[in-house]
Amino acid sequence: MSRTIHYCVNHPDVVATHTCNQCKKRVCYNCRIEAFDHIFCSRQCVAVFFAKEMVKGGFSLLRVIVKAVLWPFFQLARSSRRGWIEVVLVLGLLVSFYFIRRTVHELNSVKLLLGKGETVESLMDTVAILPPKIFEPSESGMVSSNVLDVAGEAESNQIISLSIDGKLERVILPQEGKFIFEKIRLHRGDNRLEIRAISEAGKVSTLQTLLMSYASPTLAYLARDFRRGSFDQKEVALTFDGGSVANAADEILDVLKEYNVKSTFFLTGEFIRRYPKTVRRIVAEGHEVGNHTWSHPHLTSFEQDRRQITRPEITEEKIKEEISKTASLFQLVTGHEMVNLWRAPYGEYNPEILQWAAKAGYKHVGWTVGRGGEENMDTMDWVSDKESQAYRSADEIVAKILNHDKGKKYGSNGAIVLMHLGTTRKDDFPHKKLPEIIQGLREKGYTLIRASEMIKKSMDEK
Repeated sequence: MSRTIHYCVNHPDVVATHTCNQCKKRVCYNCRIEAFDHIFCSRQCVAVFFAKEMVKGGFSLLRVIVKAVLWPFFQLARSSRRGWIEVVLVLGLLVSFYFIRRTVHELNSVKLLLGKGETVESLMDTVAILPPKIFEPSESGMVSSNVLDVAGEAESNQIISLSIDGKLERVILPQEGKFIFEKIRLHRGDNRLEIRAISEAGKVSTLQTLLMSYASPTLAYLARDFRRGSFDQKEVALTFDGGSVANAADEILDVLKEYNVKSTFFLTGEFIRRYPKTVRRIVAEGHEVGNHTWSHPHLTSFEQDRRQITRPEITEEKIKEEISKTASLFQLVTGHEMVNLWRAPYGEYNPEILQWAAKAGYKHVGWTVGRGGEENMDTMDWVSDKESQAYRSADEIVAKILNHDKGKKYGSNGAIVLMHLGTTRKDDFPHKKLPEIIQGLREKGYTLIRASEMIKKSMDEK
């Protein structure tokens, strides 16, 4: 017999896990409110339940008091010993004190509960996730850039425009009845080129529409790790990993929005499931999202022996599942596809794992490393133990990023910085220094871009 599936009254797309003790409505895990050893769907139901319990408790207390008061008189008819009266009175007082204390405690708990203004995001139901279509890159070589010239004829009194996918690229005037758009660069995938002529009277006519495809990346390209962009471009990429905690995410997004910075976020499936609202905001504000696997597993033996040997339980199918399931949930939550970039949990990977991910269509993006910890652009902001040698204060992290270019021929050109959307620190939060980091990099002349833009520019130079 099949089991009936119920959905949350507040989130119709999320499977319900509890039933409200008061109104019997179904709610999901994150919508539940726990009080008085029961589950409720809203603070209103808590208040109604509490009021009923107060009435019941009042009557119960009244019965106890009445019995405590009258019982000695009944006993006096049977016994003349004074000790029995004293025992009953003491018991009555103790019972009364217990109920009064419990009532006051529960009342304080309800006041605290009703006074909370916090809201939590609902956990996404992952039952409906279907595996996505993964393209399999070819084993052969690849074209690193695709440039062409577009030439034609038109009357000299017209303006000729070229648009790619609806975006205006160039405008020129014909010379002796001819025009040419030189070195038009196509992006990967399908390109729609439209050449239009605008007359002196303002009439627009389409001269030609061209549909051209630029092939997807090949296996050899995707399997190469990317940790730094072009040395010739004064650009830095700020990237953020989201594992299972998002307590710094909103502040980080607020700062990026204020300073008009677009970044790359690498999110796990668990993060997307827990914080769908945050994920939608990331996309809505123009950032790109890469894959950080579903469950953030250890992929190699590095934690035990400082060697990057693939763990026995990690297989090609496991890698594909971790990546594809995360990509599917992201598309379900946002309606958009992830960029074909991924970042291994804990920075644990090797050529074999990179190859497996490449077969799933994903290129690995790490972070910039160098000699020693001070040249490593992993901020270590996730370390909360101040006694740890890996701990860096917020000010030390700022100095590390801004001083990274000192004494280097190419400075911090092409550097990729790693930070996190969650923290277990109690104070000294690195993400609160993000405005200082952004302003400092800009004052040094660096432009902040997404990882995919950095990769594309690196390829265009080859």
